[in-house]
Amino acid sequence: MIIAITAKEPSLKSEVDPRFGRAAYFLIANSLSGEVYAHDNSEGIAASNGAGTSAAQLMAENRVDFLYTGSVGPKAGEVLEKAGVKVFENTTGIVEEVLANLPQEVIDEAEAAANAPMETVDQPKNDAIRIAVPADSGQGLQSPRSGHFGKCAYYVLIDIKDNKIQEVISLQNGGHAQGNCSTPVLLLNGNHVNKLIVAGIGGRPLQGFREIGIDVLSGGGQTVEETINLYLSGQVHPITNDQVCGGGPQ
Repeated sequence: MIIAITAKEPSLKSEVDPRFGRAAYFLIANSLSGEVYAHDNSEGIAASNGAGTSAAQLMAENRVDFLYTGSVGPKAGEVLEKAGVKVFENTTGIVEEVLANLPQEVIDEAEAAANAPMETVDQPKNDAIRIAVPADSGQGLQSPRSGHFGKCAYYVLIDIKDNKIQEVISLQNGGHAQGNCSTPVLLLNGNHVNKLIVAGIGGRPLQGFREIGIDVLSGGGQTVEETINLYLSGQVHPITNDQVCGGGPQ
């Protein structure tokens, strides 16, 4: 369960920022891992217009379930509603206190998410290898490729044997948030993935994949199909340490 709170400072001791689009920070908490990530909203503060809509899109990208803030404008509200983000307006006080006094419906959903079984699919047939490509939709090979492996909507799993595609499966992402890099590692490992092709990845998740034996490769392509065709033609290679993303997790 992902909870976002607008804050004046990047700390749990911060006061809640009553602004949404122009909040100084968004504190994004993951109820499963207990970790909290502070997103600096300097760009939103400096924006001449559209700050609320951009902030709402940020909430959607981070797969936020519940948002606590002062007030949300109508345009931002539409984006949040479409993304399935439930908004609690008129929030005041200290961020830490807000998290400690969540309403029962939020607690219930968090518990349900924690106990929900991870989606799994059968292992590849006939000794095929399974490659995962992060995607923005569940349209298989036609899915637009996602630039963010952890925050993608789907992983398209492609089973390959003798350099030919045997099967294509769209697997919904299990719910990654900033600061919780283990979820995609566990999801892909539990679904028999041998290789992952990414546009970029952070150091912590890369190490996690390496430890469990999933090869992480770097490759291009606008769609999953283009990425796989590059792989089949030998144009995709293991990611190197100098390609690892700095800053926040992916």
